[in-house]
Amino acid sequence: MREFHSVLVKKERLLPGIHGLRGVAALAVVLYHLIHIGGIKPPNIFEFIGRDFGYSVHLFFILSAYSLMYSTEPRINRPDWVGDYLIKRFFRIAPLFYFLMVFEIGRQAFYGGVAVGASSIVLNLTFTFGFIPFAGIVWGGWAVGVEMIFYAIFPVLLSTIRSHRSALIFLIISIAVSCYIRTALHHQHINLVSPPKWDWSYYAFASNICFFAMGIFAFRVRQQLKKESTMMALFPLIAMALIGWLMFFGGGKYFYGSGRGDIVVWGFGLAALCLWQSTQPSFIIAHGLFQYFGERSFSIYLVHPVVIEFFKSFIFKTYEELLPFIGAYAYFVCAILILAVILIFVELTYRLIEVPGIHLGRQLIVRRRSQEYAEIS
Repeated sequence: MREFHSVLVKKERLLPGIHGLRGVAALAVVLYHLIHIGGIKPPNIFEFIGRDFGYSVHLFFILSAYSLMYSTEPRINRPDWVGDYLIKRFFRIAPLFYFLMVFEIGRQAFYGGVAVGASSIVLNLTFTFGFIPFAGIVWGGWAVGVEMIFYAIFPVLLSTIRSHRSALIFLIISIAVSCYIRTALHHQHINLVSPPKWDWSYYAFASNICFFAMGIFAFRVRQQLKKESTMMALFPLIAMALIGWLMFFGGGKYFYGSGRGDIVVWGFGLAALCLWQSTQPSFIIAHGLFQYFGERSFSIYLVHPVVIEFFKSFIFKTYEELLPFIGAYAYFVCAILILAVILIFVELTYRLIEVPGIHLGRQLIVRRRSQEYAEIS
C-alpha cells in the first residue's frame, strides 16, 4: 500500500483505512447535497444517494471518537495532556470555521443585512450552538457544533471508559438517552404552531452522543480482539451485510420513527465499517485518492454547500442540457464538474487556513512544554 503523507496525522499514528473513510464520508455528503441543494436527481436505481448518504455525517462522528481514542490515549500519562489536547482540537477546527462564519456574515450583509444576532455570534464563537436550536451560522456547521461539545467532554470519557465493558455500558446508556431526547425534541417540533423547516431533533448534540459512543466502543473492541484474527474477520461481513441491507433494500424503514432508530442501526453498520478499515484496510478505501479527500475532508464538508448553492443555476442548466442524451445519469456528470470546482476552493482553504492553523496549534503546544520545563529546571 502506497505511503500517504499527511499534515494532519503523524506518520506513526496514521491509519490509512480510517483516513480514507473520512474521504468517502466527505464525498458522500457532497453527492447527497447535490440532490437536496442542487435540485437534481440521479437515476432511480441510485435513489439511496439522496436517502442514505446524509448519514455520512454520523460516520464522521464515529470516526472522530475512534481516532481520538487511538491518538490521545497513549498521551494521557504526559503532564498536562488535557491542555495539549484542547489546543490541538481548537486549532484544528476553529480557523476554518471562523473564516466561514465571517464569510457568511459578510454574505448576508452584502445581500441586504445581517440576519444573525449577537447571541448567535457568541454561541458560534464559543462552539456552544449545538445546545441551542438553529443558532448555527456556517452552512452545514451543525456537525461542528456537535463535534466540539464532544471534544470538550472527551478527556473525561477517555479517563473513565477504560475497558470494552465500560464502553458497552456507555454505549447502551447513550443510545437510550439519544433516542429519548430525539423523540422528545421531535414531538416538541411537530406540536409547534409554525414548526421550522428542519427538525432540531436531528441536529442537537444530545441526539447524536450515541455515535461517539459507538466510536469509543469500536476502539475498545479493537483493543480487546487485536490478537484474535478469527473475530476480526467478522467485521467486514457485518459491515457489508448491514450497510448493504440498509442501502439497497431500504432496511431502515423498519426502524424509522420519532426516535430515529434507523440512524442508530446505520451507526452500528458504520462502526463495523470503521473497525474493518482500522484493522484490515481495503485497497480501495485506503487508496491514496481517498486519503487525499480524507486529508481535506473538513474543508470539503464546510465549503461544498456554499459552492453548490453558488453554482446552483449552472448545475441545473447542465443537468437539463444533458438529460435528453444520457437521462438522469447527467447527475454524475454534474457531480464530477462541481467536485472539481469544490476542490479548487478546498485546496485554498486547506493550504491557507487549515494547515497554518494546525501548525500554530503545534507551536503553541511546544512553547507551553518549553515554558513548563524551564519552570521545573
